Amino acid sequence: MKVVWGDLTEEEQTALKRMNRGRYPALSQALAERLVFLGLAEERPLGTGINRIGRELVINTLLGVRPE
Repeated sequence: MKVVWGDLTEEEQTALKRMNRGRYPALSQALAERLVFLGLAEERPLGTGINRIGRELVINTLLGVRPE
């Protein structure tokens, strides 16, 4: 399932942008599970972190790259 930026809620978008900068300890468990379910984050020993797909989505959005 491919997710585009517009598919995400404002809360999900904000979380991904913050996770892209580093650890995000204020991330709720429910939101973390949702981002993992969407394939944009992954569970790690120190908590949920953004994965490659999530990082690419954030960066492409910030750079204004249109989805293919």
